[in-house]
Amino acid sequence: MGYYELWNVLSQWKEEFSTKEFASTFASPDPNKVLHDMSKKGLLEKTGWGKYRVIPQKEYVKMRADIQTAYDIVKKPGLPYAFTGADAVFFWTKGGYNADRFFGFYPVVLKVKREDLRRWRNFFESEKKKWVVQGKPSKETLYGIFYYLQPVGKLPKIEINGYSVDSLNETIKFCKNKAYTYEPALEMLDEMYDLGMGIKYRESK
Repeated sequence: MGYYELWNVLSQWKEEFSTKEFASTFASPDPNKVLHDMSKKGLLEKTGWGKYRVIPQKEYVKMRADIQTAYDIVKKPGLPYAFTGADAVFFWTKGGYNADRFFGFYPVVLKVKREDLRRWRNFFESEKKKWVVQGKPSKETLYGIFYYLQPVGKLPKIEINGYSVDSLNETIKFCKNKAYTYEPALEMLDEMYDLGMGIKYRESK
């Protein structure tokens, strides 16, 4: 049974449940990893230690549509950029890994040229989008989808499905610097791009 099929079954089973309840009801060689992966895909929300909530289908569809729009709007001003950090991982894994955020707090992380920073800020203001510059205090409490701008001198020229992103090497470096969260992503990247890193991840039980 695939994750989306299981999600449908869980939505008809219980709105909230514990890892122990899941493991005793559904046969799985590694229930912790299943729940971990489903949370990363946005199908479940971790509400506490070993506790999960099933994301309703309508909520999931709306959230996915909002996030897609958030990525697409970056192309609108015609300014150079590169998705970096968690978003570079998201693009290089082809949407297979998404961590360090959830739908109630979803920073879209962008590298932008320093000389374009004012134009980016004016653009997001005109679009009524929330934004913050790396290292600068925010004007308001940030929640939902917002843009986290990292001013740099030079941008990579790499595209994935029409979006500008950080290099694979920079993305791997980011994952290694945050291995506790991104070791599963390293395993995915290793397999997808035949990197020979030999990383094997198992969520601790």
